[in-house]
Amino acid sequence: MSRNLRLGVAKLWLRWRQRRQPVRPWTAWRPQPGQRVLLINSTALGDLLFSTPAIRGLAERFPAWQVDILVQSGLLPLVAADPRLHRCWPYPKGSPGLWRLSRELRAQHYDLVIILHGNDPEATLLAHHTGAPYIIGSAHSTLSFAYSYAVPRQGLSEHAIDRRLSFVQPLGVEVQEKQMAIFLPTEVRERAAALLAEHCGRLPPVLIALHPGGSDAYKRWPVQRFGELARWLAATYGASLLIIGTANERPLAEQVASQAGVPALVTGGRFDLLTVAGLLSHCQLLVGNDSGPFHLGLALKIPSLGLFGADAPERVGPYQVPWGQAIYKKEACLRDPCITKRCPRPLCLEAIQTEEVRQLIRQWWEPNFWADRNIIHV
Repeated sequence: MSRNLRLGVAKLWLRWRQRRQPVRPWTAWRPQPGQRVLLINSTALGDLLFSTPAIRGLAERFPAWQVDILVQSGLLPLVAADPRLHRCWPYPKGSPGLWRLSRELRAQHYDLVIILHGNDPEATLLAHHTGAPYIIGSAHSTLSFAYSYAVPRQGLSEHAIDRRLSFVQPLGVEVQEKQMAIFLPTEVRERAAALLAEHCGRLPPVLIALHPGGSDAYKRWPVQRFGELARWLAATYGASLLIIGTANERPLAEQVASQAGVPALVTGGRFDLLTVAGLLSHCQLLVGNDSGPFHLGLALKIPSLGLFGADAPERVGPYQVPWGQAIYKKEACLRDPCITKRCPRPLCLEAIQTEEVRQLIRQWWEPNFWADRNIIHV
């Protein structure tokens, strides 16, 4: 069944349900002690990380509430480490799994569901199947008529972090520090150090991560330029290299590793996400495409340089952090608006030259982060 058809069916069902058992209007909401809240963030890693300031703000404002979250199954290790979250639900694949999940969620008797980010119609249908009397979601959704509160956009350039924060603001949640952050248990960081020491012979004094992958080809900087950058980083800084990627991205990562001139540890889907975060926490620099690992680096406070193409950094780039930088050359492409997944050739990313990346590393990273480590420059 196509997405448009699923949306049409969901719209008919929700209108019928709204007549029989409507959600309560937000004007009737009154916060009570011990309330049970479900957060839906059922899309990719970057979307989840953008939500972490909102999750933190909600937990700090209502520490006695039970806050659960629904995420993709591959993200479970990351959120399960967060002590502010009571229960973490895996988002299943396929209709049978969604039906079983909806029954389990209904048994939790949630007081409120907040759809921070999720694909419709599934996200809105799951929210309604919980039986929660109040639902907060995006006014941009075609199913927004079925929410207690539909959150409007503040403009096309609204940053994704501010967008997520706007979903908890109706509860009186205000956040001053908007940096992304995750919980990384000490034992995970120690296990990652042991993996690095085993691979490199010791814990590398200089470890730099590269992520040449991305959700689609239109978001990937040319892989041969990652190879050129890898050789330069190894030769200039004596760096060991960590090449991050999923199992599907492993050929890309191995291609970069083969050009690096030094042994490189390729994750390639061999470790769970929390272990990858542990490995990344030992890095002094990350260079990657606009993708989940880049945002993970920012959340870990690793100096991170992002190479952007389809989406503007003001919307999804480094936000209020000195350890993040982005290169964006949208002017190199005449397509407006961007055609994203239908892009036959990412001219905007091809316009970013290897020398530009090297120059930014010299000008931004080297004086601000490299010098603090008192490591001899090669």
